[in-house]
Amino acid sequence: MPQGKNQHFVPKFYFRKFSKDGKTICLFNLKNKKFIPNATIKGQGSRGYFYSKNPVVEKEFSLLEGLGNTLISLVIQNQNLSCLNEEDKQNLKSHILFQHGRTEYAREAEEETANSLFDMMKPNFLEYAKKNGLDITPEELSKMKIKSNSKTSLFVSMMSGGLLFDLDMVLLDNKTQTDFVFSDNPVVFFNSFFNDKTHAGTQGISSTGLQIYFPLNSRLALFIFDPEFYEIQSKEIVRIRKESDIQRLNGLQILYCNENLYFGNIKMRKGILLRHNQIKSKRPVQKTDNRIVASRIAEDGTYRELWRTSTTKIKYDLERLSFLTHKKNETPYGMRNPQLSEITRKLMNAVEKKEIRSQEDLNKFFDNLKP
Repeated sequence: MPQGKNQHFVPKFYFRKFSKDGKTICLFNLKNKKFIPNATIKGQGSRGYFYSKNPVVEKEFSLLEGLGNTLISLVIQNQNLSCLNEEDKQNLKSHILFQHGRTEYAREAEEETANSLFDMMKPNFLEYAKKNGLDITPEELSKMKIKSNSKTSLFVSMMSGGLLFDLDMVLLDNKTQTDFVFSDNPVVFFNSFFNDKTHAGTQGISSTGLQIYFPLNSRLALFIFDPEFYEIQSKEIVRIRKESDIQRLNGLQILYCNENLYFGNIKMRKGILLRHNQIKSKRPVQKTDNRIVASRIAEDGTYRELWRTSTTKIKYDLERLSFLTHKKNETPYGMRNPQLSEITRKLMNAVEKKEIRSQEDLNKFFDNLKP
């Protein structure tokens, strides 16, 4: 394979955190229910030219991965979060958000939304083609699909790290006999507080009540959460001694897995299959929920529709974690921190307009925000 062709959407260093020999990992394919005890890490979580044929892209991603690897390794080595200063913690959150947006799962979710909107507009496209003499048949149009290059999900994930600034983070220390597992979509967003309280999606980056779960190795994981809605029994490290907690957290990886589940010890095989069979019916058929939620006739007489897209909601009892308590909070679901959201919006606009090209430009941007 040409150098740079095999591009990882889950980095190799991450697999090695769970591997016993640094070269192989145990694999469970959900579709075929097939276990592979010694899958080569080099071929996992990757596709040929997944991001780009431009080698610079893969090189830059490797630099970003290096920072994430350094921070995660520090946490694992020290087995606490106190080894990180506040800037380190925010950089770690940004790395996690970047990982969330770079996977094949994220790409397919992006394609679902794009094609759902495209399908709705196809009759308009066909009418336009007829009026303009374009040779497109209804059959041809029906087969057309939009393919994503992950540009949108990557851009949002790379530029939105600041939106997690107001979330708390704790380290989960697994003291049970059951290991943490991870999937080809290892960063899981959830929202147990609002999951059953609203029909809309609840897993947006700036959503009130957001929770983020990310295993670091077989024994340690990060849990990031909105402190306005959840209380954790410890401010920095949670020692987990209940098997049910680990099974519930591992269940998140199964529910949001794209194809493969990974783990370090093949002795976990029986338990993983059992857990998969228990909750497989909860796995969503579609990754996203796309629909028209309102319509009206505008003042100019044109027909308008309001389109909503969100992550498909999954009913799952994450609130039953022994270390997690829902606070009494009557605040309705909405945007968690409007100020951070507005700053992020301005930042994205500045980057898209190429007003920010260097660290110096970035520093000036934030200096101009100061009162």
